[in-house]
Amino acid sequence: MLGQDMRELYIDLLTRKEAPVKMRCQVLRNMLMYLMEEEAMMIKADQEWKKLQNKEDLKEMGDIQSGMASTIIQVYFKQILESFFHHHSQVRMIALGVITLILRQGLMHPVQIVPYLISMGTDSDSTIRAKADQQVQELDKKYPGFIQVTTINTRQTSRVTKICRNMTLFM
Repeated sequence: MLGQDMRELYIDLLTRKEAPVKMRCQVLRNMLMYLMEEEAMMIKADQEWKKLQNKEDLKEMGDIQSGMASTIIQVYFKQILESFFHHHSQVRMIALGVITLILRQGLMHPVQIVPYLISMGTDSDSTIRAKADQQVQELDKKYPGFIQVTTINTRQTSRVTKICRNMTLFM
């Protein structure tokens, strides 16, 4: 996923408006499957480490694999988030699944994701709405007060954007 050709293809399929929905979904599914496999390997490595914890150093366990997953997600993160605004609900649902795994694995800081999850809480698809709301609730449990601060910052950003747009209309 980090090779130049693959990266260009994936980014093209995730950003080009004319890209077939089926291909866009496949790219997101590939990321979803990769993250699921990485999570399974991390669970297995954790179980192995627990068996050998007196003999091995915790720092050595899983650093390379979690670093690779983080690198891959950072390359495609913006495109994954922008998939939340695709007109086809299947694209939005798979993107939400990818984001759920990203949050669960701690690959990106939630502050970048919360505004997107909040917007997905207004999706026309009730399944997407419920899953997005569930993620927001889980983040709120894990980081009490975090969602409120992020929501306030999002509102402030929105206000500044509106003010700037109004100013450009009068210039």
